[in-house]
Order: sequence, then C-alpha cells, then structure tokens
Amino acid sequence: MHRPDTARTLSLARLRQLALIGMGWTIIGLGVLIAPLSGPGGLPVMLLGGAILLRNSADARRLFVRMKRRYPRLFHPVERIRLRLRRRRHEARAGSMPE
Repeated sequence: MHRPDTARTLSLARLRQLALIGMGWTIIGLGVLIAPLSGPGGLPVMLLGGAILLRNSADARRLFVRMKRRYPRLFHPVERIRLRLRRRRHEARAGSMPE
C-alpha cells in the first residue's frame, strides 16, 4: 500500500500552526503601524505578536535565542518577564496536583 506524501498533506495541527504564525506576523505589523501614534501603544502590540510567533515557530525561537545571547542587556527585561510567567505557571501546576 502506498502512503500519502506527507509534504503534500497538511494536517489540522499544521494548518493551525501556520495560521497562528500568520496571525503573529499580522499583529507585529499592526504594532509597527500603531507605533508612531502617541503613547506606547505599538510596543505591547508588537510584544503580543512576538509571543504568538515564538510559541508557534521554531525559526523564530532560534532567532530569539541567538539575539538573546548576542545582546543580553537588551533582552534582559523580556527574559525576566518570561521567567516570572514560567514560575507562575509551574506553581499553578504544582498547586493543582493532588498529594
């Protein structure tokens, strides 16, 4: 029996991943458009798009790690927030587990 070519068939999970990557880039683009307006409106929007992109794209994660290693002082605030959220998630999981 011949198996279907996996490169030609897109699974539902892969379609979802591609949609989320596209949505992340769209949100980043929207943040760039909002950035010239008064206030910090563009930065949080771009960070949200970046977070969506980092969760769904291996290439974006590799680039983020490379930039984080190259410019540690620039990425320190982002890393601090990421670690705080990670710790909070871990504590929530540990608190919900039965003993």
